[in-house]
Amino acid sequence: MNQKYAAIFLAAIMVMSIFSYFVASFIGDSGNDEVAADVQDAPGFEIIDGTHFEADINSISDGLAISPEGISNAAYIDYSKVYGTPLQAFAPNITDLYSVYNTLIVKRYSAYNDDGFAFEAHVLSPEIVNFQYMPAETYNGYQILLRGQELYNVIGTPTLLGQQSSLEDVIDVSSGIANASTDYAELLEYVEPGAEYQMLSSNDILADQHYLEFRGTGDGNYTRTEIFLNPSDSALSTISALEGNSTERGLLYDTTIEDDGKIVKVVVTANESNFFNLAMEQYW
Repeated sequence: MNQKYAAIFLAAIMVMSIFSYFVASFIGDSGNDEVAADVQDAPGFEIIDGTHFEADINSISDGLAISPEGISNAAYIDYSKVYGTPLQAFAPNITDLYSVYNTLIVKRYSAYNDDGFAFEAHVLSPEIVNFQYMPAETYNGYQILLRGQELYNVIGTPTLLGQQSSLEDVIDVSSGIANASTDYAELLEYVEPGAEYQMLSSNDILADQHYLEFRGTGDGNYTRTEIFLNPSDSALSTISALEGNSTERGLLYDTTIEDDGKIVKVVVTANESNFFNLAMEQYW
């Protein structure tokens, strides 16, 4: 691991890099007058033959359950809960959420590894087919749709987006042909359910594995939770230093150490007026 991974991780926090790539691909193709039929007139998923993909996507753990082994980075965000709150800072412009399908993406999971695997899972509302596509071949009963620029969809809840080989890998996991990712099983034991934004990385200089989440607490406060597997000494020193002066920045720290130092969990709370301090604080 080296310094570039810190920059990659931080950039992904702010712009959700895989999503930005996919959106750019479709924006480049959608500048004509036919951008979308009226949503009310668009057909539903039933017009697509074959098996429709089906899985729960309510957390990063749900996403990993349909991802193959070897995931190096993953992210989950519930857009339906972040807009109109400070957490909107981690979401793209809402226009971008429409640009991929001409219907709204309300939840999104993404995963990739260093060997070229990458895919996204999108929960859409309403579930309509309001985009241009060409049917490609079927795979294990699923109709694969060509979207252009080597990107494909598999319709369902969620709808999958990625290169064909990656989508076939996801179908294999969902069908029980291949094993689901257990790459972060140990780290996820310390995660509480319900976060609007979650991210995992094993390409990180802070630790062997790094989990990050943001959530609203329902009382006007927000928390950032970071969990580290085998954190580096420099990360621990930085955490300690920032915790020492946290009250001056309107932040409340709760740090716990588990398994003889193998796991370090940091929960930081702030009110809305101090959300910027909460969001921008870094341990590298």
